[in-house]
Amino acid sequence: MEQLDSLFLVLGIAVVLCSYLHYWRRTGDARGVLLFWRRAMAMSVLEFKLQRAGLLLMLVAVVLRFIGALG
Repeated sequence: MEQLDSLFLVLGIAVVLCSYLHYWRRTGDARGVLLFWRRAMAMSVLEFKLQRAGLLLMLVAVVLRFIGALG
């Protein structure tokens, strides 16, 4: 279980970073990537879905780690 949550966490971070890299290559907007929490990024549908999938993987990793700590 411990290895699974670490795997999901690393995969989630990698997928989110991949979506930001794709955005940066498409737009050349490095400032938008550095300030990703602002709503200034106009992501494509693919970039948005990749970002959300990565966030979901990270959330699953946190839930698995929480469950592992309880049991």
